[in-house]
Amino acid sequence: MSKTLDAISKLSYVAAVDDEREDGSSIIVTLKSNWEFCSEDPGCGVKGFDTVAAARAGTARREVQLISPVGAK
Repeated sequence: MSKTLDAISKLSYVAAVDDEREDGSSIIVTLKSNWEFCSEDPGCGVKGFDTVAAARAGTARREVQLISPVGAK
């Protein structure tokens, strides 16, 4: 795994990073429970990226958010 992907895997809100590009897929990033990507798909905790640079940008703190517990105000 590249140094950048290793650094992403150590982020406090990242559960796993799987580089599946050799299999024709992408870099799959899974967030820890109660975290989601800020995207058009609410509740999305798993996202694929085509490049290491895209994975780095897509997992920046401003690109993820903590999900509010049900009933929290």
